[in-house]
Amino acid sequence: MINFRYHLVSLTAVFLALTVGLILGTAALNGPAMEALETTSQGLRDSNEQLRAQVAQLEDQLGEEQEFAAEIAPAYLSAKLTGKNILVVALPGADTGAVDGAVQMLGYAGATVSGRISVLDDFFDPTNADQLVDLVDTATPATVQTPVTYDGVQAMSYVLAAVTTGKAAGTAVEVAPGDITTVTTALSEMSMLTVETAPTGLADGVLILAGAGATDSDADSRNTGMVTFTNEFAADGPTVYGAMTSTGDGNPLTDLRADSADTVATVDNAAFTQGQIAAVAALAEFINSGTVDHLGIGEGASALLPDAA
Repeated sequence: MINFRYHLVSLTAVFLALTVGLILGTAALNGPAMEALETTSQGLRDSNEQLRAQVAQLEDQLGEEQEFAAEIAPAYLSAKLTGKNILVVALPGADTGAVDGAVQMLGYAGATVSGRISVLDDFFDPTNADQLVDLVDTATPATVQTPVTYDGVQAMSYVLAAVTTGKAAGTAVEVAPGDITTVTTALSEMSMLTVETAPTGLADGVLILAGAGATDSDADSRNTGMVTFTNEFAADGPTVYGAMTSTGDGNPLTDLRADSADTVATVDNAAFTQGQIAAVAALAEFINSGTVDHLGIGEGASALLPDAA
């Protein structure tokens, strides 16, 4: 007679058989599976080691190339900008070491740095637009006629360019030392500007150095502001925009190469010694012959250095 005990014993026997089968199956497959897993893991470890070795080799090669570039820079740039006054402007994202390097290259070229300023993030913050408009009303020298615009960045860039280059829309204007101080001090007090070397108000050319552009929620507005800023300086004289890199969504370099290719020279690898040399060489070409170069290794670059004369 089949009773509850019979069912219990039967079920127990079934589960016991399943358990034994799993144990035996696992034991049978465990060896090959573990061997395959270990082989795969070792392959990945070997691949990673190769990649690390390649990266180290490329870093060494880059270091050697930069050392070589630094050695030839004095001879290559010699006398290209003798007697020229150059304003140096750093925008957000510009590496300080790269800016220092570019200043050194200007020295090799015989140029005089007629001012070095850093424009900070708050200058391009869209929430500060009204403050810039108000500042234009109070700080603009009487000799400078500002354009009619509600764009605070554009208006203030126009004024800052005028007092630091001695030109407004390409026309020479009289700028007193006090005019320069009024504008730069006001912007400094608003945490929008720092002054490393006080501008003299004279500039034969402008070297602007910048990062890859903004990436925050206001990135479009900030990056557009940097393009506008650059174009206002370019309206006053030969201007080179040297980006640390050509990468990054919204990088102002991309817009400048697309829309201002005839009025703003560009370099896309200014983070490196080679790019700093190229930026100064491009500025010399622009000032001395009117040639607008686009140099570097990114999209839109035509060469690493200007064509030999």
